Amino acid sequence: MKKLYLTLFLLALISGTDLYAQQDMTFSMYNFTPLFSNPATAGYQDKQWLSAIFRYQWVGLEGAPLSGNFAYQTPLKNNNMAVGAMIKYDKIGLMNNVGLDLNYAYRIKLNKETRLSLGLRGSLFMINDDRTSGISGSGSQDLTKYTNTAYLPNFGAGFYIFSKRFYIGASAPHLLNLKISNGNGLDTASIFAKEYNHYFASAGYVFGKEKGFKFKPTMMFKVAQNASPNVDLSANFLIQERFWIGAAYRIGGDVITEKGKYAEFSGMRGESVIAMFKMLVTDRLEIGYAYDYPLSRINTVSSGSHELYLGYDLGKLKTERFISPRYINYF
Repeated sequence: MKKLYLTLFLLALISGTDLYAQQDMTFSMYNFTPLFSNPATAGYQDKQWLSAIFRYQWVGLEGAPLSGNFAYQTPLKNNNMAVGAMIKYDKIGLMNNVGLDLNYAYRIKLNKETRLSLGLRGSLFMINDDRTSGISGSGSQDLTKYTNTAYLPNFGAGFYIFSKRFYIGASAPHLLNLKISNGNGLDTASIFAKEYNHYFASAGYVFGKEKGFKFKPTMMFKVAQNASPNVDLSANFLIQERFWIGAAYRIGGDVITEKGKYAEFSGMRGESVIAMFKMLVTDRLEIGYAYDYPLSRINTVSSGSHELYLGYDLGKLKTERFISPRYINYF
């Protein structure tokens, strides 16, 4: 039954006209991977930074999403510009998707402590849907048998205003609504899916003294065409400049009511509650973990989602340093 449940979910996801699901990957530890959603955050730490994140979503559901990304970012020598590259991977059911993002950011000083960063992104995403082995539910016949690979070039943009105490940003990571055909290529007569625009907005503020206990509330808002908005509201505590403990509530759960109607916000359940932890293992290495407990009807077949994060500081290009409250290291 779990396999059949996911099959029906996937068919609804790629139906084209009635798409009621987000297409972009979701990460609970978005504070640690801002480059994923906003190219303007490239190099915002003013140092060379490597990061990796892996997400196992909906544990217990056969064919559930497995997602991850690996990123490198750095400011350039004049410190007004920065670049970043990210490799993304997403597997759901029989679909294996791989992407590459190249990001550029230009930063402008607004005052002594605040900067405005303007970002551009070029991306290439490969979708590989291999159903030659078929999809079957309990006691059912194969529903489909075909192989389809498509390459989706795209571009995006964003802005990011940040200081040592706050940040606010918005972005559209991919702006082209590309169609995916049943054969190799784009925009043919036999369309089986379409890539929709996604829009992100985020904000955060750090309360507390420079040296001591800090409290950081953050927000991430995501919306896509034909999908219910997702909102992450989180409360984060920074302890001894080394430990980061947080909890979050994600809005955007069941958008289809038990009567089969698209509800969006009316009667919609929360999607999940989230617990997060990050620590500095050394002055250069940090690790993090997040657990999502589902509140929507998916909790009848899944025990939740797990996320693992790694970050490594490769060092600064120059002595000047400009730090964002997205990370706990203020030293």
